[in-house]
Amino acid sequence: MPTYVHDGSGWQELTGTDRPYVHAGGSFQGVTNIYAHNGSGWQQVYQYDNTGPTGGGITSISWNQSLPGFTVNYASTSDAGSGVSSYDLQYSSNNSSWSTVTSISTSGGSHSYSVSSGNRGNIHYFRTVATDAANNTTTSAASSAYAKPLGTFYVTATSHGTYGSTGGWRSDLGNIGSIFSGWISSTYGYQYGHWFYGTSVAAVAKGYAPDSGTIRTYRSSADGCSSAVVAFGTHDYASQPSGAPANDTTYYTTGTSQTQGNAREFTLTSATLGRIAVYSNFGMFMYPGYSNGTVDGTASTSCGSGSTYRVFDSPFSDANSGRLTLVYN
Repeated sequence: MPTYVHDGSGWQELTGTDRPYVHAGGSFQGVTNIYAHNGSGWQQVYQYDNTGPTGGGITSISWNQSLPGFTVNYASTSDAGSGVSSYDLQYSSNNSSWSTVTSISTSGGSHSYSVSSGNRGNIHYFRTVATDAANNTTTSAASSAYAKPLGTFYVTATSHGTYGSTGGWRSDLGNIGSIFSGWISSTYGYQYGHWFYGTSVAAVAKGYAPDSGTIRTYRSSADGCSSAVVAFGTHDYASQPSGAPANDTTYYTTGTSQTQGNAREFTLTSATLGRIAVYSNFGMFMYPGYSNGTVDGTASTSCGSGSTYRVFDSPFSDANSGRLTLVYN
């Protein structure tokens, strides 16, 4: 019920954050609780409370493909004073303008938040707001997550290079339109052709592995083996390193033979797609050889003795060389 005090000129209603005082023992003392007797017993009619609820906040945000959308987990909240009167989950697309999504349990729990197709790939913000009976409010820090992208995305290489097991990076190739793979000679050793994408892949992925993907290559119509099996690995260099590249050795994509003068799309394995989700810089390279299901620096198929190298167009001569096609459902 409302509680009133007389301030010498009239009766004023107390709110939960008004602190009443009484004179006792020669001085004024702050009052926290006021009780009134209704004829049968004492009833609390007022409680002073100027502290907001404790706890609350977002504990985790995870993508739920079946919605599609987010599962937003939130913590419990409580108030030792006047008690929690409302507890809300709020949403923002820009961490500035907020709207209430729904009322939530003070005991904590989770809420399913659907994301429209047009908002896939965008960042989303969530927070909790707890209010007590005295109208004190506690707003949690905002937590955010990107929604899984939706659609087909094409990512082209920003640069390229060929590394030789003898001689290192092929500076003699300069910015010409070729990438080499395979054995050339003792002068150059085994060749590892590289594509570099910088942060372009991460900008698409938003931390999610594609559901499927391919890499496109085009073989030059001349030079090297007429046909050879191609095998790809991944790396996390933004551009050509100064020394030998520390490429991944267990995440690779293989295909059947690719003949001279032909383009091919090679399917990326699930392990390769997983690398796309975690690398801030993502790149692909070609192993020098592939034989009997194993990639290595010595084996090659469909090639005779002597040089077993293959020549591929680089992004300098073919903008689609090493182009990645990433599909998100």
